[in-house]
Amino acid sequence: MVRTLRQLISMRAAINANVFLYYLSRLWIIGKKIPESVYGKKELKQIVAVFTMIIGQLTKLAGKILYMMIFVILPIVLLDQKMPDGTEFDSVVSIVFFLNCILGGTDSVVFKVTREKYTCLIYMKMDPLNYVRSYLVYIYVPFFVYFLPCFLVCAWLFHAPLYKGALLWFVLMMFRAMAEAFQVVLYDKKEFFVSRSTKISWIMILLCVPAAYGPLASGIVPVPASILLHPAVLLVLLILGAGSLWYVLKGYKGYRMKMHRTIDPKWITSELMKSAGNQSAAKEVGMKEKDLQIDHTKDLRKQGLTGYAYFNALFFARHRRQLIRPVYYRLAIIFVLFACMVGLRVANPAVAAYICRQITSMLPLLVFIMYAVTVAEKACKAMFYNCDKSMLKFGFYRNPEVILKNFKIRLIRISVYNLIVGAAISAAAIVLRAICGLAPLNPETVLFAAAVLMLSVFFTVHHLFMYYVFQPYSEEMNIKNPFFRAINLAMYVISYICLQVQTGGLAFTAGVLIVTVAYTVIALVLVYRYAPKTFRVK
Repeated sequence: MVRTLRQLISMRAAINANVFLYYLSRLWIIGKKIPESVYGKKELKQIVAVFTMIIGQLTKLAGKILYMMIFVILPIVLLDQKMPDGTEFDSVVSIVFFLNCILGGTDSVVFKVTREKYTCLIYMKMDPLNYVRSYLVYIYVPFFVYFLPCFLVCAWLFHAPLYKGALLWFVLMMFRAMAEAFQVVLYDKKEFFVSRSTKISWIMILLCVPAAYGPLASGIVPVPASILLHPAVLLVLLILGAGSLWYVLKGYKGYRMKMHRTIDPKWITSELMKSAGNQSAAKEVGMKEKDLQIDHTKDLRKQGLTGYAYFNALFFARHRRQLIRPVYYRLAIIFVLFACMVGLRVANPAVAAYICRQITSMLPLLVFIMYAVTVAEKACKAMFYNCDKSMLKFGFYRNPEVILKNFKIRLIRISVYNLIVGAAISAAAIVLRAICGLAPLNPETVLFAAAVLMLSVFFTVHHLFMYYVFQPYSEEMNIKNPFFRAINLAMYVISYICLQVQTGGLAFTAGVLIVTVAYTVIALVLVYRYAPKTFRVK
């Protein structure tokens, strides 16, 4: 078992090291200095492997912390006024019981299919019993190790004894052991996989999520610590959990005979994600027959368009449903909010005037809103899925002049879409100030409007820059580039941090203008320099 576990860790480390070196070699400047021979340098790859393993484990820890903050702590904080005093940790126990112990138990590490598992059992002919034991240790040890400090912090945060956090951690371990044993028994008797049943997964989600949060919203804790952490319950869980753990690791004798039957390549995680990605892309940006039935050629010819201007105009005309309709929806929302403010001006002029005076200080909120409402990301997906992934197979389309010409045309068109939304927000703010008797074009309002319009351009440039320089999509619409994910995540985090800023003001508005202009200029320079080399199908 120890030898198998060591092989698993070495294999995962080697794969991560190779992936890291591959994408590092694709970076500008740095990539040129990394020769192909780097893959053969054992000592360097060992260092990289250790580095990627550390980063991977830190990422898993961060994931557990983020999960606890979003799905456990945040709901309790939001529902604090509806909950009786002193029941905060009871709420933690109740949420963890439904989401982690019950809903989380529908997953199975034993029957999870990965490329590594497929390689180890089918090609490397590893002993199935040793592999299952090693893989359970490999997955569950860090899983539980990272959850322990999270539960202890929750206990401390909500003024409960730390030992209760440790007991909740013990309960989670026992429930997971029982869940794995139950799925092994069910497969052995019926050859049925709970973890692969979409119907069961959705039923459990629809049952557990309302059970976790619904009663709390009514001031009721369905599974408090006094019940779940009662000594009698803990004793029963210890007996059942220990028996389940023994059965999964040692008692079940069918691994060597039956494990190979459970490894169907179609259940490999990456294949499922690929399939889901295809379906999602097809649903989000896929063409419908009615999109192609409308003849746009006559109108475009009347405009005197030729070449790639005509080519892109035809593309956007056929994608009005995917790109123009979202703009209409956003404009409708702005109009409704504007109408509500006009109604408030009639009903309560003082409150309306106060809100209008605060509009320019709402720019931190609008940074996040503009990030969320931009149509640029969807446009990039549509361009690749319905156009570029096919056209890039032709040499003339990969010509640097053609790539940059298309980029310029698309940048202008998508910027117009986003500027319409930004202009509507700015106009609504100015008109509302005038209606409320305030100066509509004072310096703060002008800067506010300029910042909103610049944000519209900024997020357009950002998404097109990411698309043309990193081109993250494969033909199956999978995103494989980790740097693309990292930069997009950083942009989301920055936008979210802006959301937490309590007030805007001239300094914040000026800062937004400076940062957006600087980023836009740098991004455009990088696109014109590197896109002709990097804009390819991968």
